[in-house]
Formats: sequence, structure tokens, C-alpha cells
Amino acid sequence: MSSASLKVAVVSDLHFVSSEKVKDGNSHSWLSFDTNGKFNDGFWSNLLAKIHTEGIHADILICPGDITTHAEPKALEFAWKKLNELAKVLKCDLLVTATGNHDVSSRPAPLKNVIRDLDHNISMVENLKLLEPPYPLVNLIKNDDELAQKNRIHYFGSDFLIHNESEHYRLVVLNSCGTHSSDPADYERGSISESTLTWLEKSLKTMNCSKNKKLGILVCHHHPILHPDQNLGTYDFMKGGTRLLEMLNNYGNWIVVHGHKHHAKLSYHSVASKKSVVFAAGTLSAHKKTLGDGFANQFYIINTDLTQKRGTPKGTLDVYSWQANCWSLSKRTKDGVFTGVGFGDIGCLEEMAEHIEKQLVSLTSTPWDDIVELFPKLKHMVPLDFKHLIANLQDLNVDVNFSADHELESLERTKA
Repeated sequence: MSSASLKVAVVSDLHFVSSEKVKDGNSHSWLSFDTNGKFNDGFWSNLLAKIHTEGIHADILICPGDITTHAEPKALEFAWKKLNELAKVLKCDLLVTATGNHDVSSRPAPLKNVIRDLDHNISMVENLKLLEPPYPLVNLIKNDDELAQKNRIHYFGSDFLIHNESEHYRLVVLNSCGTHSSDPADYERGSISESTLTWLEKSLKTMNCSKNKKLGILVCHHHPILHPDQNLGTYDFMKGGTRLLEMLNNYGNWIVVHGHKHHAKLSYHSVASKKSVVFAAGTLSAHKKTLGDGFANQFYIINTDLTQKRGTPKGTLDVYSWQANCWSLSKRTKDGVFTGVGFGDIGCLEEMAEHIEKQLVSLTSTPWDDIVELFPKLKHMVPLDFKHLIANLQDLNVDVNFSADHELESLERTKA
């Protein structure tokens, strides 16, 4: 990691599934494996090959939960092993994983004999506690067993942990499944309890975060703000999520990374003029049979600018999508989140559109990459900014040209 940038790899909602335990596993995930730990296709091996051949690397690997399906123990252990391998292939310093609803046994089988079955494991998180190396945070550079154990105890005791060892960033891992019970209503729903919120704020305050400026990254599974896109519903957002974001705003500038919805979205949560970045990571490997047209299997590299000490965090995204039978760097706007978007303060979009229009030569196509070179702030537009900019350009009689694969190619002024 350089002092100027931090690379964060994100893979979410992997849903590893054992075909031995879940007979329709192929319908759940591309990462269905057999009794010998062999996958049914080249999805995972192609991902590793892509990383190797293109030299893709990151400082941190983040997984915002649902590493397995239905909390099946064998798949959970297998998934954790593979995540650790992926972090090493990416040459990461840290592996960070938040707990998803599919990672806890929120739907345990009913007891047949209330006395004899007391010997059975009925804890929702016992299998997570037993994972090695200790879940949910692995330091791949500095092997400190005592600290790893303290982190594990803190996470399962208070539903969060803070990694504050870097001079450049602080990391919060939040368990939004911490209040889950055997009540079926809990299975999808996320929450942050009053005690967790109180303890987290006290910890951040003790660290003097308001004065000790670092980039803040919070990782959780459930979305702290509504995410009803693609008719996904509003019932399962994180209870207490708004209070969480408002509290974080008092202690620095934050990027929140979550999963759960399987649908990628990059947006902001604003409190007055202050904005936190909220990134809903799309699913890495939930199978296309369970997804609609508005979804894509993706993994991400978030390139954050560590020199940005004030205001909205600043960065860009490299987005890789599973296309037919291989992983490719994708600029397809129809995927929702695509290479070419980012986050940061960009100013007035209407003024930017006017400046761009003045640079265009009448009836001559100008490649979009050339436009971005002239106006570097374009790299930091979230997808909705991108959409609004296009509308503003069209109002100024600028044609916006897309490829057959929905990639923005060029701009062209239609009137002299």
C-alpha cells in the first residue's frame, strides 16, 4: 500500500454450496462443489487465472457476508478456506468478512426430542467461532494469535470490531446479524442493537477519530439505507442503519460496503452537506437462474485516494463481470456499477455538461476517454451522476453514443 492510495478488493454473497448437502446447489451458486472439493465448472479457477495473468492485487479483501448457503457447516469451512486463498492470490494484507444471514443458523431444524437433542449444536454462530484462522478478520502479514483471538471475542461479544493499526485508514466490521433468533422473521432482516451502537460510538470517540483524520471503512452485510431497486423490497434493510450512518459522520469520512441484495449500487448517504459513500456490492457468484436481467456476477477493486483528508471520500472502481464463460473488465452501463464510475465531490453536473459541450467539435465524434482526460472529475461520478450528466448533455444537443454492449463510446455535438 502506498501513502497515496488504498486498493480494496470486494467479493460479496459467494454462496458456496455443497452439492452433497444441497441437491439443487447448482441453482443457488456457481460455486457448487462435490465431496472432493471440486467445482462443477471453471468459474473459480477462471477468477484466479484472471487475477494472476493481469497482476490484479489489493491491500484488503472485503467480503460483506453470505459466504455459504443455509449455513451448511461443510460449505462454510470450505468457503472460509477459499477466501483465505483468494486473499493470498491478491497479495492482501487483510481479509475482512462480515456475517451474512446465510452464514448463521437462523433456521435450525426443529428438535425431535427436547432432552436428547440438547447435545446438538443449536448455536447460530458456533461454526463461525470455530473457523481457523480466526474469523472474521485475518492479518496475512502479521501473525498475532493473541490479537486474532481478542478480535474474535470482541466481534461475537459486541457485534463489531475495529482495526485501527494502519496510519492511513480505520476499519469497522459490523455484525448486522447479531440479533438474529430462530424466529423466521429474523432470517432476512438486519439490525444494529442499542448496545452495539453505543459501544461503537464510545470506541470511536476514545480513538479521537474526529481529530485523527483517516479514511473510515465500515463492512456489514445488510444495507443501512433503503435499496428497493429491481423490486427487491424494503423490508430487509438494517434496523438502526440511519442512526449508524449519522453517528459515523461525527467521526471522520466513511465508505460503507455491504452485500445482501445481490444487486450492485453505488450511492451516498447525506447528513446536511456531509456525505458518506455507500457501496452495495453485487453478488460474486449467485447463479444466473436466481437473478434477473438487472443483475450481474461481479468482483471489484476500489481504488481510494488516501490524500483526500477532508470532505467526501474519493476513489474509482475497477469492475470485473462474469460474461458467458470468463471474467472481463466491464464498462457495461447496464450492469448498474461498471468500470468508469467512482465517488467524490464533483461539483455541479449542469456546469460540467456545459464545459464538455464547448470542447466538442460540431458533427465530429469525440471518444469518451478523451473527454475524461480533459475532465478528470468524471472518474468520480456515481452511476446516478453518470445518468444525470448524459441527460444534461442531451439537453445541450449532444449525442451520446453507446456500443452494442452498452459501453459509453463517444460524444458528438449535433448542432454548430
